Formats: sequence, C-alpha cells, structure tokens
Amino acid sequence: MTNEQILSQIVNENEREVFKSMRTDMAGASALLNPEQFNQFMRAAAINNTILNDASVRRMNSMSQVVSSTKIVGRVLQSGYKANGDTQDQLTKATIGFGKAELNATKMKAKTSILDDDKEDNIEREQFESTLLTMMGEAVGTDLEAVCVFGDTDSQNNSALFKCFDGWIKTATTKIDSTDDFHIATDGVTAMFDKMLYAMPTAYRQSNLKKDLVYYVPFEVHEAYRHYLMDRETGLGDSSILNDSELQYKGIPVKYAPVLDAADGRTFYGAVPSILTVPEFLWYGVYRDLSVEPKRIPENEETEYYYRIRCDASLQWNDACVIADITPAEAAALL
Repeated sequence: MTNEQILSQIVNENEREVFKSMRTDMAGASALLNPEQFNQFMRAAAINNTILNDASVRRMNSMSQVVSSTKIVGRVLQSGYKANGDTQDQLTKATIGFGKAELNATKMKAKTSILDDDKEDNIEREQFESTLLTMMGEAVGTDLEAVCVFGDTDSQNNSALFKCFDGWIKTATTKIDSTDDFHIATDGVTAMFDKMLYAMPTAYRQSNLKKDLVYYVPFEVHEAYRHYLMDRETGLGDSSILNDSELQYKGIPVKYAPVLDAADGRTFYGAVPSILTVPEFLWYGVYRDLSVEPKRIPENEETEYYYRIRCDASLQWNDACVIADITPAEAAALL
C-alpha cells in the first residue's frame, strides 16, 4: 500500500496531515511512526506505569538484540607469597561473570476506532496526533508493563496477552513464598521484606548497590506497610498519616506498582507477587518499526486504527530479581 493509498482511506484533513509525516511500510501496508512520533508514543507508554517507567528500554534495530554487561565474581586479592616465603607466581584468576539481556521481539497488535463526528467536532491537527499517539500509547503501555511482569510462554493458563513472551517474574532466579519462607499473616509485611532482602545475593546488597534496590509491591502490601508505620508513635508514622510520600524499608524505596494489582495477571500467575530488584536491570525492547494502519468503515462513518508493536523483556542479571508470592486470600486479609 502506497502512502497515497493510505491517505485515501482518511477523510479528515487534520488526520491526513499527521499520516503524511509517517513513512510507508510497503510489505505491511501500514504507516510507520517517524522517530519523533515513536518517542512520543513510548513516553506515553511508560509515563503512568511505575515499573516500566523505571526500567531500561532499548529501541531495537533488529528483531534480536543482546545487551551485555560484566562483573567480577567472588574475591580477587590473595597472598603475594608462597608458604616458604617465595613470591607467589601461581595466582588464582578472578572469575568474570557475564550478564545479558537477550531481547527477541515478538509481534503484538491492538485496535481502536474514532467516529468521524468526534474527529470533526473535537480534534484539531495537533490534538489528533496526541490522541493517536499518546492515548493509545498509554493503553499499550499498561498492557506492555503487564506482560513484562507476568509473561510466561510455558504457562498452562490461556491468555492472549501473557503468553506473548516471558516476563521478568518468569526469568527471575529467586522466588520465595508465604508457605515456605515467611508468614505474612502472623509476622506482617516486614517479614516478607526481610526475607526478600536476605534472598538477594550478597553482591547486590553491598552498600554501593543496595541504594539502587527497589521494592515493587501491590496495593495491599503497600497499604499494610503504611498502616504499620502509622501505628508507630514516631515522626515517620505521622508522615505516613499526613503525606503520600514515598515509603522506605531499611533505606530501600517501597513503591506501589498498580500492575501488580491486575486481576487477570494475578489469575494467570496464580499468586500476588512483590518484586525486589535494581530497576536498571529490568530491560524491555521495542523494535523500531512501530506502525499504525487506518481502515475506513464508511457505513458507520468511522475509522479503525490497527497498531503493531514488536517487543520483548529480559533481565540483565537473573539473580538480581527476587520475587515474593502471597495468596490472594492473604493479600485481601492485609486490608
């Protein structure tokens, strides 16, 4: 489909001007967002999503891409002398650990529609572009964050969304739960926070990395911890009552992540998770050719818009993400 053929489907002049600025994908018969439009779409996708906004994003130039990093594993210094006092010439070499976020873009689609009357009466050119990119970007971002968190291609549960690719919970090495590792019903949310912190490998609990850790929690856990602080007769307790400021536990931010409240995500996963990690180790990638294609329905005086996005999620270090699960009943009992 040529650019003119795409434009011929559009009757609103303000809308035509927006689509003229897009490139044309001849094979996919769709209009590709230009770099500025792509960036606007992705900003909208992340802005209202706690974890997605903190995570690292990569605009992928190919369908498969690897983001690599290295670290030294274990001790490196050793004695410079042998037992007899001679200079040590048989040093044990340090082990270098390689971490990589391997991103393999998976195609995902969405559809929306706008009536001609709504466009004519309410949408000028700039407003239409905002509607086309920002509003849909926000909706796509909400779903993208959900699959980045809950995605599991091996799950026995059916889902048109969550089986698209493996998310951060699936990829994480360490998982603890309220059955075997802590008892949230009797010991409270702080017991869960402690167990998560203790389960984090020592390398990430060292002082220079601990400051980068974040607890991402669902509403029930966040409120339970706020009430725990409110019950304490301290300035911090007073602040928890009067302000909606960011909570911390042992200096680590405790952030409410609405995505962890998603009923369909919890059902698919089978539990209510909390996450402790270094946010920059959470990666997601979006392939550069993000497209939107209009389809006229003249009898309804309506235009449908089909969005295509290719993306994936991965962890930089699989062991730097600790998941703590509680049951839905335990979550409800916290309130």
